[in-house]
Amino acid sequence: MYKMNPDYLLGLELMDTQHQYLFELMEKAQGLLKDENILYKYDELFEILKGLEDYTKKHFKNEIALMESLDYPRLQLHIAAHQGFIDKLNSFEIDAEKISLGTQDQMIYDLIEYLKEWLQIHILDCDRKVVRFINGENITVDM
Repeated sequence: MYKMNPDYLLGLELMDTQHQYLFELMEKAQGLLKDENILYKYDELFEILKGLEDYTKKHFKNEIALMESLDYPRLQLHIAAHQGFIDKLNSFEIDAEKISLGTQDQMIYDLIEYLKEWLQIHILDCDRKVVRFINGENITVDM
């Protein structure tokens, strides 16, 4: 379902491994959404959200350290994108505290959709620009 295809590989082993984990969390959320044997999905949803929180702390720290070491010109824009992800994740965590049997599947669906969008925009665009910069391409702030 949500497997990391070659388009998402950056050629940076640590980043690719960490991105793979994000796909795994998305797959886990999809499984939870489809699982009709679990009546109340709060505990499982919270586990996924906790995994995302742990992921952001480690992965974003690693990405920022890499970009700082490169003197990457779009660093502040990249950090702002990361903060947007953290803010959205925080809103999901707040909303998760209020889920009910009638709202839980919609929230899980919304989380999956947000993660799909993040993967497409962030990895395929923002992270690719870092790789292009590493490969010697001139990357400007307004690009």
